[in-house]
Amino acid sequence: MTTPIIETPRMILRPLKISDAEAAYNNWTSDPEVTKYVRWNTHQSINETVEWLTFEENCVEHNDLFSWGFVYRESNELIGSGGLIFDGESQIFEIGYIIMKKYWNMGVATEVSSAFIDFAVRKLNQTSFLGRHAKENPASGRVMEKLSFVYKKDEEYSSFDGKRIFECRKYILMI
Repeated sequence: MTTPIIETPRMILRPLKISDAEAAYNNWTSDPEVTKYVRWNTHQSINETVEWLTFEENCVEHNDLFSWGFVYRESNELIGSGGLIFDGESQIFEIGYIIMKKYWNMGVATEVSSAFIDFAVRKLNQTSFLGRHAKENPASGRVMEKLSFVYKKDEEYSSFDGKRIFECRKYILMI
């Protein structure tokens, strides 16, 4: 299924494209504070962002990954990205998001995650979801709670390169 455009009261969620590289790099992929708890490393050059966006463009037709860029309607600014990725171990979709610092604590993560879940329930017939956050990032825990995720256990996850290990809290949402 092609990743669709989704609209929320404040956001337009759309597939990312290579032409988003400058905005993504300047707004979040190069910011070490914003990328502190994600599995990928902070981008050191715009070329890394282009490489990532090339991957994203190639995944628009996948059924196990739905990824969106978040465009803030009021400013027409690309402020973050995220979506759903199928977790083979648990056999459910996991939600994830990253938002530029300027838009933290404004309810954006809750709004976009709610839209991901609604899409997956209506279009993918999903009834359960996985959410995880680094223990040092309690703001993401508050997002999980607002979305009615239920805490299951503490565990760990690692960065994709295996160089960083994060203690995390695992949540499940059953619709």
